[in-house]
Amino acid sequence: MDSQAARNPTPGKPVADRRINLYIDGYNFYVPLSTMEEKHYELCWCDFLALGTAIAARLAKEHPRDFGGCHLGSVKYFTATIPFNMPKDAGGIERKNLWLDALHHHTQGRVEIIHGTFRPRKHRFYIERAELDNLARCGIPIHWDQLAGTPTFRPDLKIHEEKQTDVMLASSLLTDAALGRAGAKPQTVVQQSPEHRSNPRPTPSPCHAAVVVSADIDFLPAAEMAADVFQCPVATAFTFPHVGYKLTNLVSKPIANLYTFEVEEDQLRSAMLPREILLPDGRKIDFQKMRSSHFGRLKAMGG
Repeated sequence: MDSQAARNPTPGKPVADRRINLYIDGYNFYVPLSTMEEKHYELCWCDFLALGTAIAARLAKEHPRDFGGCHLGSVKYFTATIPFNMPKDAGGIERKNLWLDALHHHTQGRVEIIHGTFRPRKHRFYIERAELDNLARCGIPIHWDQLAGTPTFRPDLKIHEEKQTDVMLASSLLTDAALGRAGAKPQTVVQQSPEHRSNPRPTPSPCHAAVVVSADIDFLPAAEMAADVFQCPVATAFTFPHVGYKLTNLVSKPIANLYTFEVEEDQLRSAMLPREILLPDGRKIDFQKMRSSHFGRLKAMGG
């Protein structure tokens, strides 16, 4: 059988109809950059539609057998929203909402934003104050009043864990790969406002290749299944400053259409949103003000 026909979900399917979807682990992308200096923090201001387009072109050039002829399909950004009844950094929540508004408006809804949630639980653990400060810088809610100056240990500390986000990303990848393999008609997902602020589930969107933007090893089994079972080539992107992992050390067997690659700082810098974005309701989102707010909070915390 012709190798191209074997990779396409239906014999004779035009190569031009092949879609490559992008799946972004929002916190894995954001948290490392949020703890760095200003020139690196600004890379958080990412236009994932532009980044996805560049990645699709790069993979088609570097691995034409598996990604050649693909054009960008759905771009799905997975994040989590802190419920109103939980302690939160009001400034951080405002910055995040502005960021989501900017991304949604600039990409005209082509980046589908999907929200997991947080759940509280009691937890006993040993942790240094510096580590708590680092978590706070990343926007993780912490009950400082319960610490009462204790430098390393607090029993039954209530913490908030991100829930559903990773499972939704993995489930969406497998669903889309299965639909693509079955020959389902590709579709372009355009998210309407204000769904980008609260949408709890991804839209099924068939693909014939995929990119997972995350250095989290937990996504590897889903990537393996999509590539091996549904013949959907999958590339895992490690964005700056992540280094990532080697597939040869982790996969149970060699999978020819499974890849990893690094996205360097300059590649992120070439895919940033405009510094100022004017919304239809007249609001202007100024990244410089958001950056100043972020670092002003860190300075107030002594960071």
